[in-house]
Amino acid sequence: MSINVNIEKTMGDFCLKTKFDADIGITAIFGSSGAGKSTLVNLIAGLVKPKSGHIKIFNKVVFDSKQKINVPVHKRGIGFVFQDSRLFPHMKVEANLKYSNRFGRRGRLSSFSEIVDILDLGQILQRLPGNLSGGEKQRVAIGRALLSNPKILILDEPLTGLDEGLRSEVIPYLEFLRDHSKLPILYISHSQSEVARLSDKIVVLENGNILEHGETLQILSSFRVAKKLGLRDLSSFIEATVSTHASDGITELDFSGSKLFLPQIDVPVGSKIYLRVLAKDVTLAIKKPEKISALNIIKGKVDEIVMGNGPGALISLNVGGHRLVTRITQRSLIAMNLKLGQTCFAFLKTVSVATSDIII
Repeated sequence: MSINVNIEKTMGDFCLKTKFDADIGITAIFGSSGAGKSTLVNLIAGLVKPKSGHIKIFNKVVFDSKQKINVPVHKRGIGFVFQDSRLFPHMKVEANLKYSNRFGRRGRLSSFSEIVDILDLGQILQRLPGNLSGGEKQRVAIGRALLSNPKILILDEPLTGLDEGLRSEVIPYLEFLRDHSKLPILYISHSQSEVARLSDKIVVLENGNILEHGETLQILSSFRVAKKLGLRDLSSFIEATVSTHASDGITELDFSGSKLFLPQIDVPVGSKIYLRVLAKDVTLAIKKPEKISALNIIKGKVDEIVMGNGPGALISLNVGGHRLVTRITQRSLIAMNLKLGQTCFAFLKTVSVATSDIII
């Protein structure tokens, strides 16, 4: 593994204890506010010293409490991008970038000009940070981090504070880095949609401890994670294929033998996409409903039932090997006499899936 972490740190009443590995690509560090996300990456970067344990980056020990090794921040080979960009306000974009480039490039994404081209910075090189949009600032910050010749990248909530338009401007560049940089990237976020779109692996933190660690889409659909972090955002992440763009503005998707209909999605027919479907938007029926406004009717089998502490219950349907989850009342559960293995129908409105929850 490219990154190996096994550390403990106590800060007042807060105790962080984590053990995980990460490799090339994006590993999300996910959790609610106060879970320990930023503390964890600050420990990895060397900005804070752990109490005990070890940290290895490409098999090089950068911290080990037993061997008394604590490599300084500037020698760990970490490119760090903060949520507020932290550009030098008195330097133009070109000078901000070259401040990091002074260390020299030794492979990875190659030259200064290539980084400028990849991040589309050519038109703003002579502008000061005060004259940049939020998305432009973050692209410059990413470029500066890459030009420091990092072994790994840490992106600490780089899209926080950006509106949806600016987020959509920056995300394709992050996807390019994930797919082409050959760098391990730790991506800190509390946004399910962001981490579902960008990461393959995820580390979920709760009160300084790892709650779950594994495949992103599988973990985000876990009832255990949802019950710990809150049920409001409980979602299913499903894979579908674009089959048709209809003349009435509806895109038809193939999903495990079922059809899904969404407002037009601007991708070619045959493209695979992921959808985040909120559990609260999914309704169940024992028999296939007829003459209802919801176009999306999906047949599945109940494969998990979890009773809540209050009046609610969580239901998981197996739809051709995919997991589709919903929340209903225990009263509805009893009235419908739902049982494991039972066939039923889930339906949701065409407009239920937000644009930001379509992961292309």
